[in-house]
Amino acid sequence: MNGRGMNLGSYSPSAVYDRRIKTLGLRLKRLKKRGTALGIIKLVLILGALLALFQVFFQNPTISLGLFGLALVLFTTGVVIHESLIRMAKRLKALNQLNENERKFLNHEFPLAAPFGEEFQNPDHPYTADLDIFGKKSLFQYVNRAVTPLGRRCLAGWLQSQADPDEVKGRQQAVLELSPRIDLRQSIASHGIFIEDAWSKLDSIYEFFAEPFFLLDKKWLPIFLWIWPLLTLGAAALIIIKIHPAVFGSMVLSQLALNGLFSKRIEHLHGQTSQNWKLMKACSRLIADIEAENFAAEKLMELKNRLTADEKKASECIRHFSRLLEWFDARKGMLHILFNNILLWDLHCVYRLEKWRKQTAGHVPQWFNAIGEFEALSGLAALRFNYPQWAMPEIRENSFRLEAQNLGHPLIPEKERVCSSFELGENGGEAAAGSLAVVTGPNMAGKSTFLKAIGLNTVLAFAGAPVCAERWVISPVKLMTSMKTSDSLDRHMSLFYAELQRLKMILDGISRREPVFFLIDEMLKGTNVLDRQKGSVALLKQMMRGGANGIVATHDLELTKLGKAAEWENFGSPSAQEIPVANYHFDGHLEGDKLLFDFRLKPGVCVSHNALLLMKRIGIDVQDSSDLLSRLETE
Repeated sequence: MNGRGMNLGSYSPSAVYDRRIKTLGLRLKRLKKRGTALGIIKLVLILGALLALFQVFFQNPTISLGLFGLALVLFTTGVVIHESLIRMAKRLKALNQLNENERKFLNHEFPLAAPFGEEFQNPDHPYTADLDIFGKKSLFQYVNRAVTPLGRRCLAGWLQSQADPDEVKGRQQAVLELSPRIDLRQSIASHGIFIEDAWSKLDSIYEFFAEPFFLLDKKWLPIFLWIWPLLTLGAAALIIIKIHPAVFGSMVLSQLALNGLFSKRIEHLHGQTSQNWKLMKACSRLIADIEAENFAAEKLMELKNRLTADEKKASECIRHFSRLLEWFDARKGMLHILFNNILLWDLHCVYRLEKWRKQTAGHVPQWFNAIGEFEALSGLAALRFNYPQWAMPEIRENSFRLEAQNLGHPLIPEKERVCSSFELGENGGEAAAGSLAVVTGPNMAGKSTFLKAIGLNTVLAFAGAPVCAERWVISPVKLMTSMKTSDSLDRHMSLFYAELQRLKMILDGISRREPVFFLIDEMLKGTNVLDRQKGSVALLKQMMRGGANGIVATHDLELTKLGKAAEWENFGSPSAQEIPVANYHFDGHLEGDKLLFDFRLKPGVCVSHNALLLMKRIGIDVQDSSDLLSRLETE
């Protein structure tokens, strides 16, 4: 697959969204005019119906009654059409908001309503906390376009693990196909955006599916549910022909008693399903959009093929379920007592819901999973559409290789982003041990940002997304980090011990022979200089011998000597040929009393000593280092 992005001249994402917003605005204006005109017509019809009703009693009853009926029919039709216009206007507003949000994302602004995945935060995860995968202004918030918890959970899962190469390639093909299909992606999102608060009830549907049947297994029940209401209605008819009403009363009382017998059970089931008909109707419309499309990517075809049940379309099955839930929800209406004790309404609804569950509910999890995966892919496709210059990664198997051309941090705006190229690992063949890059430089020069850029793009690559680089080649890895460790009072853990726990996690992964790729920012910063140097060298030696690959950012220049064979030999390590170590650095320069940085990664070791010079210039007494300072000032 070509790792290069689209031709930038082919389209401007910002211009595309601007045109869509303008078009949607014009459609909303037309709808508003039609709604106003329809409102006036409905008012005229109401007045006409009242006038006709008045004439029924005082002038020509026959003609006036006909006019009254006609006005009533026309008014009802107008109400239905008006409701349709209102729904259409809401959907257009939702689509308009989606495009407004995309314009904000292009400017690296985060819409207030955009979920940031706080429910997925886990400080013990191998890398998500260090790389700001979840949280405000996180990678998840920037990539996510899902309006359902199904899509958010799926995307979170993809960002929390590295998929195998075949799965990555399948997602990449799907992302490339979905990227230009904005209408489809936004149509699916608009179906669920009205009822985002209702998605919290989705788990109650699964609870309802798990309930034991209490009507379906009673073979005599269907006949009873039909015959008893018919007998009750027959008794009501007998009252009209002057038969004693006691028969009807006894039938109603018997239904009242039967409903009372099952009332607690019915109330429990209604609590699990109430208002979920709106949720299921949205799911039905969402699925119908996917069913109506033709796809070329295998991943998308596979998702579409999941949306069936015994040759029935999933959208039709869910729509039927929605209608059953809506009928069951009628028990909250004013006439429920009447209908329930004449027609056994609740029992009819529960019986039909149980029948639907038995025939269809087993397919629902795979349908919901398909919705979730499609929403996750839509988010990655939106990223691809917004940044066509970003590369689609190449996953190279066999020996470890990381190659990045013009790599940038995906969450930094393009105007502020400084890109660098970087390579690590073998170009071919089997490496005897792991590969290591040591990055040095002063604070604020860009070391931590670089590590995060590597980590975030690695996460995007194995999720199937484009990455913020012109070219990106990487081997299958298990990403692990130790970057933002801190002490924890509630867990009785010091800074040093917290970091040791992160480093142990990396060592445990290596001992399990996992393809570990580690990112470490300032190793063993919670202890003294001597222990830090000895511990860091011992730890890196163990990691390299175990076949791990990684990048270490540090102020400790002793670690930059690890590429020399003699230094490794002092620690009883294999030779430099067996353990490739590359040195990179960031640096800065003084202008007056200001330390300025270009944030560009450069090969070699950082040799600038700007910190002491800057401390002297702001008035810190560093006389003990006068010899060093004089030498630095002459360099």
